[in-house]
Parts: sequence; structure tokens; C-alpha cells
Amino acid sequence: MKTLILWRRKRARTFKQVGLATADGSAATIRDFWLRAAMGNGTLAVVDADTAAEARAALARHFSGPTRDAHLGVVMQALDGRAVALGVRAVVAIAGASEACRNWDARLRRDGRVRGQDTTALGPRSDGVSFTTADAFGEGFKS
Repeated sequence: MKTLILWRRKRARTFKQVGLATADGSAATIRDFWLRAAMGNGTLAVVDADTAAEARAALARHFSGPTRDAHLGVVMQALDGRAVALGVRAVVAIAGASEACRNWDARLRRDGRVRGQDTTALGPRSDGVSFTTADAFGEGFKS
């Protein structure tokens, strides 16, 4: 199963795949589309699915009404429904993107720049949780 990032422009009918949550730079992709959704320019969806068609079907079931999509287990909605995560890894991808962007911004504030070789986190997380990419995205992920 993959964790897909999908975007639907304002007044559009279908979601278009814009990336994978396991790809390099996915935190920036999620942040960019999150900010666009916050401005009301469309809807961001991060979904655990094998294909984009399956992701669109899961989103259609989710948005169809009171019969919420329960087969993925975890559902997160923010920004009045303009940002949606379906599945555990999708929620973890949004949390990981938030953490990565927070660390990146903290480095920029502290040092004024971020060097390419110095893109690791600032240190241990404040909540004491630690995980690897394989933990968040499954054993199928290869770097």
C-alpha cells in the first residue's frame, strides 16, 4: 500500500495525484497544498491506497455522507474538510511533514540557512517519540 497525496482544485470534480508521501520533498509538497487548502483554493487529501483510482474511490465514500469510510481505520479532517487524511500512514505522513517543516523553519531562524548536508532534525522530539521511515511507511519503503 502507498500513501498518496491528492489535490482537487476549487470547483473541480476529481482529485489529481500530486505525489507520494514517501518521496523526497514530500513534506514541502504537503505543506504547499495545505496552505493552498487553507486559502480556500481546493482540497488536499492524503490517502493510504494502492492506486490513485482506489484513493479516489475511498475519498468518494468518505465524502458521500454519514456512512464514513471505516476500512482504513483512521480518518483526520482539518480546515473544515479541505484537508483530509484517510489511513494511519496518511495521518503519520501529515504529522511527519509538520515536524520536518517545523525543524526546517527552526534551522532557518537559528542559522539563517539550511545546508544540504545538514538536513537532519534538530534533536530528539519534544514528545520523546522516535520512529524511522520504515516504521511510518511500512517495510516496503526503500530509500
